[in-house]
Amino acid sequence: MDRLIPALVVVAFLTGWNWLLYKKSRGRAWSPLWMAFSTTATAILFVVSGALGYTLNKHTRFVNGTAWSDSVIWWEIWTGIAVALVAACFWRAGLRSIRTSN
Repeated sequence: MDRLIPALVVVAFLTGWNWLLYKKSRGRAWSPLWMAFSTTATAILFVVSGALGYTLNKHTRFVNGTAWSDSVIWWEIWTGIAVALVAACFWRAGLRSIRTSN
C-alpha cells in the first residue's frame, strides 16, 4: 500500500498533464507534425551533445565531476540516429497529411 499511493499520484499527474496538453493544443499535440518537430529536436540534441562529448546522463556527470568527456559519446550519437529515423517517419506522415488537406 505504501508503494501504491505514489504510483497512483504519478499516473494521475501524467494523465492530467497529457489531457491539459491535448486541450491547450486543440488536439494538435499528437499530430504527426508536432511529433516530427519534437523528435527532430531530440535527435539534434543527442547527436550534437554526443559529438561534442557532453554527457546527458546525470549519474555519469555526478561520478565524473564534470559533464564533459574526453571523447565522443557513441551511445548518444546512436540514440540520436535512431530518434532521427522515427522523426523521418513522422515528417513523412505529417507532410502527407498537409498535401491531402489542401
